[in-house]
Amino acid sequence: MRLEKLIFCFLLIKFTRAEVGDVCTYNNKNGTCVLILNCPFAIRSILNSKFHVLPRCGFEGESEIVCCPAEETTKISDRGKPLRPADLACKNLVESVRAPEVDYILGGVVAEEGEFPHMVALGYQRSSAYVFLCGGSLISQKFVLTAVHCIETLERIKPKMIRVGVLNITGSKWNDETDYEIEGFHLYPNYTRARKYHDLAIIRLTKPVPYSNKIFPACLYTKEREPTTPLYVTGWGVTDITRASTSKVLLKALLDIVQRDRCNMLYTKTRRLPDGITDGQICAGHATGLKDTCQGDSGGPLQGQTALDGHYRIVGITSFGNGCGSLVPGVYTRVFKYLDWIESIVWPSE
Repeated sequence: MRLEKLIFCFLLIKFTRAEVGDVCTYNNKNGTCVLILNCPFAIRSILNSKFHVLPRCGFEGESEIVCCPAEETTKISDRGKPLRPADLACKNLVESVRAPEVDYILGGVVAEEGEFPHMVALGYQRSSAYVFLCGGSLISQKFVLTAVHCIETLERIKPKMIRVGVLNITGSKWNDETDYEIEGFHLYPNYTRARKYHDLAIIRLTKPVPYSNKIFPACLYTKEREPTTPLYVTGWGVTDITRASTSKVLLKALLDIVQRDRCNMLYTKTRRLPDGITDGQICAGHATGLKDTCQGDSGGPLQGQTALDGHYRIVGITSFGNGCGSLVPGVYTRVFKYLDWIESIVWPSE
């Protein structure tokens, strides 16, 4: 009787000592302890055979924690919960592509070669030449994130191509090495030209963009809380307001997030902004007003670089502002609020 109690206690200790996220072993292969409902292998086994053979790590409440094979946990976060498609895509990217190794310079300067490998310029056809009027971000091999008003333009012209992997966008002719044709557009359904809300769109390319050390996507920022890391804006937009001259080389500037309450105080409610600045938008600017986005920067990213892996996360999309170089911050479409829609188009199988 005493021996049975000892065996029972030993088994109980053995079963409960591992927690969700711990490393475990199954069939001499590495695995991860996850809740049973988060392990596809266990679910398939139960559906097919009414039981599973995976080692038990323990329990969380009444839910069993099992040792899930490594190949089955690529879609599981460290806490044992399923990764959303944008996070899974970012995880795969981080594991396959090294972040750029460059020396960064703060604010209002030319970007370094390979510093923003996801940055694209949108090309609009005029006669036999292309002009570049907006920016965007490569978020997968075939999709680019930008602003709706870069598609539904006042001139009623849509972009025909993107240029990617370059700092200098001089050259108005097609370049097979850098240019990719646009196949179609996905406009956020609630967008209307009469309002300044829901200003985001997804561009679908005719063929995938091959990755290199100078070209690969950015991750999306998937947390509800606003980031605390420095945020950069990038673009080829207007640099001289008096002459409306644009930059041929990619520029970057460092901006600070401006809290929504303060931003609302600086923006008067108008017919095009009847609800003020909403939670689908984020404001960013510079205390001196000397660093800002301007015409031609629309659709480009507001992005932060993580210390963990060195990759950029897109926090916002350049939407509109109160002039250029103003003390009033610019307004960006907040990517977090639109993740479900973005994922349904870019990663539907996930």
